Amino acid sequence: MIKQAIIPLAGLGTRLLPLTSVFAKELLPINGKPGIEYILDECIEAGITEIIFIISKKKEMIKNYFYNDKFYKSLIKKKKDPRIIKEYKKILKYKKKN
Repeated sequence: MIKQAIIPLAGLGTRLLPLTSVFAKELLPINGKPGIEYILDECIEAGITEIIFIISKKKEMIKNYFYNDKFYKSLIKKKKDPRIIKEYKKILKYKKKN
């Protein structure tokens, strides 16, 4: 059984320029959530326990998306919105897989 996924995210995103010159293509929303989350959900459902992202220096935004706890914690304290708390817990689940 496959337990590890390697996801290459280091492309230049030239087909979506100029948008991708400032924003990572993988984080563009599809039905209200970043495209990368759909990939992660599929991996987790398939039983994959280790997910490796191959990213370029230009795509630090992807790393920050999953590891910017200060932002989410302050937002949760201010809003106390159950939807935000649910999304934060989902990101924590993804972090455990990375």
